[in-house]
Amino acid sequence: MRSGWAAVVTAAGDATRFRPFSSVIPKEMLPVGSQPAIEHVIRECARAGAATVTTVIRPGDAIIPAYLRQLAAEGLPADSVEEDLSHGYGNAAPLLTLRGRLESCDLFAVAFGDDLLLGSDDLSRMVDIARSGAEAVIAAQAVSRADISAFGVVDTAPGAPDRVAGIRQRPAPATVTEPLALVSRLVLRPSIFGVLTPAAEARGELDLGVAVGQLAQIADVRVHRITGTWVTVGDPRRYLNALRTYLDFQPDPDSGNREPT
Repeated sequence: MRSGWAAVVTAAGDATRFRPFSSVIPKEMLPVGSQPAIEHVIRECARAGAATVTTVIRPGDAIIPAYLRQLAAEGLPADSVEEDLSHGYGNAAPLLTLRGRLESCDLFAVAFGDDLLLGSDDLSRMVDIARSGAEAVIAAQAVSRADISAFGVVDTAPGAPDRVAGIRQRPAPATVTEPLALVSRLVLRPSIFGVLTPAAEARGELDLGVAVGQLAQIADVRVHRITGTWVTVGDPRRYLNALRTYLDFQPDPDSGNREPT
């Protein structure tokens, strides 16, 4: 296993689409097979070689920390920190909560706790790309052009399909050359903190996609097209799809904790 890099798992969102359930239980604790979604994400990070996996949680959440203590007792490098709400709102806010730790890292990974990558070693490959000299590496997947306006979209440099030229939020399909949607896995360096500010194009939120797009204007940012299957438990309909997809990887309901391969 590779060592020396940290992983951040985000689990501090409000999950309004799952209320009232999510008022009590974080959506990242929704089961996918015999494990909650967040455990799949933490195990993915550990398999990729993360020395530490810190989950940033909502203030007052006692459920995820209790579960992570069980995982830590099994030997997984899992812990949690409550989000510092003074930094503002957005999917980049957890990084500012951990800034004191992350600024001393050569590189670190970010994974959203409600998104799973099944059947791949994509995160490990992204770390390798970053170690080859890239300032940041983002995961992406081709999607239907008709659906592109629902995603952040990666624009690549002419003649350099793995080099990020910019990132646009929910663009008009006719303006997109390759319908390449951002996937919630990133490998970053501390330089990202120089561009983490509230963004008008993200309705004033701290948005990681916007920040990485800005970084791409001044540094070498790469895109990794995932080979695994991306599913999310972010809303009820897509959660149902995640369960069905997971069963395609692990069809035996009595298979216990066996991971998809």
